[in-house]
Amino acid sequence: MEEQEPTEPTAINEETRAMEEVINAFFYYGRYGAEKMVSMVEQMRFFRKIPNDHQLLLGGQFKEHIRNMKEKVEHNSQILRMIANSCAGMFGEDHLRAMRIHQTRRPSSDFMSKVFSTMRQICREWSSEGQPEREATFKPIIDQLTELYPPETHPRHNVRILVPGCGLGRLAYDLMEQGFTVQGNEFAFFMLFTSFFIINNCKQENQFTIYPFVFDKNNSWNYSDQLRPVTFPDKAPVSKKDPNHRRASFSICAGDFLEVVKDTTFDVIVTAWFIDTAHNVLEYIDAIYSTLEPGGVWINVGPLTWHFSDTPDEASIELPYSVIMEMIRKKGFQVVEERVIDSKYTVNRRAMQFNQFACAYFYARKPEKTDE
Repeated sequence: MEEQEPTEPTAINEETRAMEEVINAFFYYGRYGAEKMVSMVEQMRFFRKIPNDHQLLLGGQFKEHIRNMKEKVEHNSQILRMIANSCAGMFGEDHLRAMRIHQTRRPSSDFMSKVFSTMRQICREWSSEGQPEREATFKPIIDQLTELYPPETHPRHNVRILVPGCGLGRLAYDLMEQGFTVQGNEFAFFMLFTSFFIINNCKQENQFTIYPFVFDKNNSWNYSDQLRPVTFPDKAPVSKKDPNHRRASFSICAGDFLEVVKDTTFDVIVTAWFIDTAHNVLEYIDAIYSTLEPGGVWINVGPLTWHFSDTPDEASIELPYSVIMEMIRKKGFQVVEERVIDSKYTVNRRAMQFNQFACAYFYARKPEKTDE
């Protein structure tokens, strides 16, 4: 995309500028990859300092790997540009205005990191690569809700579920497939752009390919593992022809969770890998309680990796699990079940190292009769 002079400076609001930063990060990926490969080629100079027989052994493989990397990075860049360009359908004039003011520039390291994590999130939520992670933490939620609301006695389209922090929307979509009326909620434009692309543009299973591990040099078994393809989506949302598949029963709402839940109610709230995004988790507990209908269900799963704990100028209250559960009970929730679920998160399954979490799973109810 050609660089353009910024236009309409007085008409640019904060949301449009935030959107433009995300577009810029998606668009910059290809240039970032080229910079990385130049750096790797420059490392070849080190070869001149090692014995000649070692140079002969290593040089050919390394050069071939760089050539293959270049091809995969260019492909990833095309996919990311497609994702960024597709979102006019979601954000309308704000997106078009963000595209008009866009000027290519190097993003911060934080924004480039979010581009990489977005590609891994595609793997986690919408590819067969991520199925073990979804089985670990999404399936227990789905199983619990299908047990609580058997279709014989509970018309599921009347059961309204909110999934805040829904990421790329897979858990919310899978719940909708079970017949529930589901609203996802997401704040991050990286997630909103990508979920919109997948849910509204993917017409066939495994229609697209990405190479999410192309820069994973550490803890690698083989060059081929770094360059392996991941196809998505393993389930094509827009291809469904099931008459029970009602598009009106599924939506994703952009915005801050605490703002979205004002003046609305749900029968179920599902927080999957979400409550540790709070500045003050007690505000989340209050909001969930007031948003649930009497007798409503809260299901949670995830760790407590407090997102703002090391962020300068960001308030953050980091509580241990036991205190959180104490506060949940004091609020009035009846905790029905608690257990620990082991799970990984957006890992490279063929690497030598990855993080594993002991996730807190609980299922709680708001009492049928409350003072509210």
